[in-house]
Amino acid sequence: MRKWFFMLLMAALTTLSSQALIVNNTAGQLAQKVNNNLNITTLVVNGTMDARDFLFITNSLNELTSIDLSQATIVPVNSGSALYGTVTTYAGNEIPRTAFFGKKLTTVKLPVNLESINYAAFAGCNQLTSITLPSTLVYIGDYAFSGCGLTSIELPQSVEVMGKGVFSRCESMTSAVINSKFIGDFAFLGDYRLNNVSVGANVGYILRGVFNGCTALTTLNFNPACRISRIDEEAFINSGLASIDVASLGVATIGDWAMAQTQLTSIQLPDGMTTLGEGAFSHNPSLSSVVFPGAPQDGTTRRGAPGRHRTINHINDFTFAGDGELHLGNMLRNGVTHIGNYAFYNDSQEIDTMRLPSTVVYLGDRAMAGMIGMKVLKTDASEVPALGQEVWAGVDQPSVPLIAPDAESTNRYRDADQWMNFFFQDDEFILGDVNNDGFVTISDVTTLIDYLLSGGDINEKAADLTQDGSISISDVTALIDMLLSGNAKKSMQRLHALAGELCLTTSDVLSMEAINLTAGSTCTVDVALNNDEHEYTAMQCEVVLPQGVKLVNAEGVNRGESHGYYTLQHEIEENIYTIIGASMELKSYEGTEGNIVRLTLAADDDFDAQDASMTLANVLLVTPNHMTYLAADAMAMMNNNSGVEQVTIDKQIAGVRYINVAGQESETPFDGVNIVVTTYTDGTTTTVKVMK
Repeated sequence: MRKWFFMLLMAALTTLSSQALIVNNTAGQLAQKVNNNLNITTLVVNGTMDARDFLFITNSLNELTSIDLSQATIVPVNSGSALYGTVTTYAGNEIPRTAFFGKKLTTVKLPVNLESINYAAFAGCNQLTSITLPSTLVYIGDYAFSGCGLTSIELPQSVEVMGKGVFSRCESMTSAVINSKFIGDFAFLGDYRLNNVSVGANVGYILRGVFNGCTALTTLNFNPACRISRIDEEAFINSGLASIDVASLGVATIGDWAMAQTQLTSIQLPDGMTTLGEGAFSHNPSLSSVVFPGAPQDGTTRRGAPGRHRTINHINDFTFAGDGELHLGNMLRNGVTHIGNYAFYNDSQEIDTMRLPSTVVYLGDRAMAGMIGMKVLKTDASEVPALGQEVWAGVDQPSVPLIAPDAESTNRYRDADQWMNFFFQDDEFILGDVNNDGFVTISDVTTLIDYLLSGGDINEKAADLTQDGSISISDVTALIDMLLSGNAKKSMQRLHALAGELCLTTSDVLSMEAINLTAGSTCTVDVALNNDEHEYTAMQCEVVLPQGVKLVNAEGVNRGESHGYYTLQHEIEENIYTIIGASMELKSYEGTEGNIVRLTLAADDDFDAQDASMTLANVLLVTPNHMTYLAADAMAMMNNNSGVEQVTIDKQIAGVRYINVAGQESETPFDGVNIVVTTYTDGTTTTVKVMK
């Protein structure tokens, strides 16, 4: 019996020794230290080791699941004969190429002074789920961890060189923290579960194909101090990228196909960008807005800032091809000279007017083929740009008016190959397009007022809204009526798309306090303008109200007392009203903050204020030089009691009367122009002109 027990004990000890081993090694002696324990699963190496020891692990220890080298020092060796490939000399503090290729490793601890991990050192270790890279690591070779089971990784700042595909095809990886100087070629190629990437301040480049095929990656978290000068070709192709702020990052170069086949909806390109590669934003099905660097031809208006910035000269081949939702109208900036082959191919979004800047000299093969949504083509180039083949293939050119700068240039376009196929008319103008920019917007209102006050150069035929042969204040009101009526016939989405297409954006905003409105009551809401960026003479927006609430009045207050306000209820969406505010003396809103307009709201008896809100959407603000800017939407909750007492309005409305142009009075609005007389409980009254 004792003999049998002794045999079992020896067998158990033998099994344990075959599974785990701690070695105090001298470089080149690991094979002798391990002896015949080739089935060990856990190995701890202390002391020194070199490439000869790694070769023994590579060739002989096929059952390893855990290796701890944290107390080991890798020393240099010249083996005299090739160990890995044709290499005979190995530096210290490096793991040789393919050292652990395809091993069953689940746990790895690296030497604390490690500097290099060479080619495919851990490639194919599909059971290795995590690893800590030491802060001394400088070099990671091609495919070092390709095909691993890693779920997360953190790259230290010490990394200066990354080879190709270092973490490619790691199909379980979900998160990465990157502090290295750059992100190497194809670093995360095909990591389709990767959805959380943090980029440190140390990173300066995103190289070729880095996130190619990372379909779960919608955005990246950049350190505020991070500046990326280069995003190389195919960096995000076929990824889930939905947003990236390249303007804040200061990106100067975006390479070929870098952001093709993504989920981007909008992108703003930074001032100073010099290169936009071939196909950079092609085949993005949701991309609707692209803001180019630079400013429109008549300059700009940041207070105290110069009016012009450089833009990208060449729109490369296929740059925006297949972006069917892209709003192109006013996208191209003055300074663009060449539009490449297929640059806007099949961009079919409806465009009121597609505008070509005066600097364009060439459009390539099929550059605008398939742009079937283009209604008007306006070119500011006096000299006819040269063309490639079939530039507008698929476009019904005879039904698309072409507007050139003047009669002389129009004749040149009439005689030019392909251009001649557009529609031309003798008196080419769009009624209401007073400033002759190809669009009818609120800036045409301020331009027309400016003309009446001080003269100047306008399109007089377009300005004669009443078609009576003269230009007067009645044309201003007719133009306002045209704008209001036009808005009433368009959906909110269409209005927003047009605003994004025609206007630059601004950080200036309208704002409101929380609104105290209950069923069957009436209240007033003061709207403030906060404008540190520009000064403005006019505004336009949509007021979106909850069901059961109506807008009954709009009047200028405080900074807006010299402005008249005009409103119109939308035809399809009855809870939406368009407001236009303009001064017939073309006065600006003084200062940079304060109220400009007071809105009067009335609630039905069955109005439910629970979770109700009011929004000011599609906010347009016009500067003294008639530039129009799109501001962010503003929202206020109704009866939003959050521990702060609602401000009591100093006076309440006693009644509202509507008077039409014939002098008739009613308690409800007439069709057409109304004079709204509001009487308050303190005996005061206000009047305002509105349109129904």
